Amino acid sequence: MLSTRAARVRRLAAMGFTALLFLVAALAMWKPGAQLALPSMDGIQPVDELWVLISACLVFLMQAGFLAYEAGMARPVHAGLVAMLNVVDWAISSLAFFLVGFGVMFGSSNGLMGLDLFALDGISEMNTTVTGPTFFLFQLAFAGTAITLVSGALVERITLLAYSTLAVAIGLFIYPVYGHWVWGNALNPDNNAWLAELGFHDFAGGSVVHLLGATAAFVGIVMMGPRIGRFAADGSVKTWEAPNIGITALGTLILWFGWWGFNGGSHLAYNRSVAGTIVVTNLAAVAGLVGAGLTAYLLQGRWAMNTKLMGGALGGLIAITPGSDVVTPIGAVAMGLVAGWIYCVGHDWLLRLKVDDAFGVIPAHGFCAIWGLMTLPLFTPSSVWDRPVTEQLLVQGIGTFVCIAWAGITTFAVLFAVRAFAGLRASPLAEIHGMDLEQGATFLWNKRAADARDADDPTLVSASSWE
Repeated sequence: MLSTRAARVRRLAAMGFTALLFLVAALAMWKPGAQLALPSMDGIQPVDELWVLISACLVFLMQAGFLAYEAGMARPVHAGLVAMLNVVDWAISSLAFFLVGFGVMFGSSNGLMGLDLFALDGISEMNTTVTGPTFFLFQLAFAGTAITLVSGALVERITLLAYSTLAVAIGLFIYPVYGHWVWGNALNPDNNAWLAELGFHDFAGGSVVHLLGATAAFVGIVMMGPRIGRFAADGSVKTWEAPNIGITALGTLILWFGWWGFNGGSHLAYNRSVAGTIVVTNLAAVAGLVGAGLTAYLLQGRWAMNTKLMGGALGGLIAITPGSDVVTPIGAVAMGLVAGWIYCVGHDWLLRLKVDDAFGVIPAHGFCAIWGLMTLPLFTPSSVWDRPVTEQLLVQGIGTFVCIAWAGITTFAVLFAVRAFAGLRASPLAEIHGMDLEQGATFLWNKRAADARDADDPTLVSASSWE
């Protein structure tokens, strides 16, 4: 039976959802907008258009990769919800980004954010090297990736309502505003993308996608605390092996393949640099897996070696992402090897700090992204930069810091409001025995029932730690 608080939240959510349905319908009838019929294809090369469309499909395929990667690592009682969250957050992010986020990120700038192109109004007239609709599809796939990262860190404890609210916030303004500062001039060259104009280099989303998502995930983890049973009473870490490493390995390979479009498609054209970008992307992933494998085998007693191999490959891919257009092949190998080491060391360090990152999002998408962003000037020819390498390192540091600060502050504000209104965490009963979509929004904290369970099972945490 639902607690009074949960019932109130559900009633308010139902009322808000109903109102939103009629509001959207009324707006669509009042201003239906224009069809996505292009006035012309002048200046657009068909091969560029086709390549970016294919790349958008490859990046979308990464959603399936994340689903398999996470479902294989989740505890069996949660695997179903983990899989469904990957489907649900794609739908949520698509709507939020379509209605508002894309305009905030790429619309005409006021210096802070975009102010038009909402619901794609006017996108047909916007062209870069590709048409406006193709550009939107590619960017939509990127936005979905940033949001999916958060679910991978917070699963097995966050309610569906809380996660959905955070996903909407990321798609509406957290991701687009920072993206505007870095890539806001990609569609409209007249826009003021102040980090880009400062010289900050993030070619394919090391900060915009990966570090931003990892920072949001870290804030959520700290606010909610570890999963029940993750740490023993003496503080030691309990070993939770991935129950289906085969599915996780399949997900890793799908992500690896999708990354060729993630980085290669970021040229927004099929030019002479595309093949080289894909080559260094692949080299970094290979080196990341090798670096993680050697670190786990030689330095960490083979602990969690299977998952560290997979995480190391992703760490290499993430490290090369911001500089995949300029880093040399041998530089990509060096970056990947160190990224594999960073992933393994970061994975174990977070556990010692009692930071329970369910699927290694922070060491891969956070630490390895920082490594790639901060060191890419060191692995590129000096002729690439129009300033001394030391100055470029400083600019990279500014962009990295801004990303962490923006994502951290805004995520905390959103989750703080959700916690005050509806609660963030599922009940201990749901966390231990598993949740599905039917339960995810209703298993909110019930203090009376929890106190009774605590009395019968002292291994459960006290009610006060969930407030």
